[in-house]
Amino acid sequence: MGLNTFDQALAGIEASMQAAMPHRVVQRSLVIDPMNHDPADLAKGVICLVSGGGGQFANYRGREGQLGHAKLGVVAFVKVPEDSDPVAVETAELAVLADVLAWVKNPGMPRPFDSALPKEFRQSGQMDHPWGWIVIELDVRP
Repeated sequence: MGLNTFDQALAGIEASMQAAMPHRVVQRSLVIDPMNHDPADLAKGVICLVSGGGGQFANYRGREGQLGHAKLGVVAFVKVPEDSDPVAVETAELAVLADVLAWVKNPGMPRPFDSALPKEFRQSGQMDHPWGWIVIELDVRP
């Protein structure tokens, strides 16, 4: 398994998520400044797939550098109406989490990776209302 296998898995995950979540915007490039991003996209929820490194390669003769894992950050940005309560941000973030977890259970075929297991997630804590964000960490085996 070469490094291109990771890139191919990420490209496959992007295509798979796009097909499973047509109501969201799914991309590989990170949104740097959500306050200046397309408000219509943010209302849908922009899901950015960001590789956070990896490892756990095989460490025995003949399989060196194979069987590795990738840490995939599923970073999503949302925007709710400005006149909404702060809890609306949290609700929008948790809706993204539900979509990603549903995708993990059924990513479609052909499956673009061996496995994708959810590890943990972090949220904005309603602090940036009307903008919100959630980061879901997936452990991916290409």
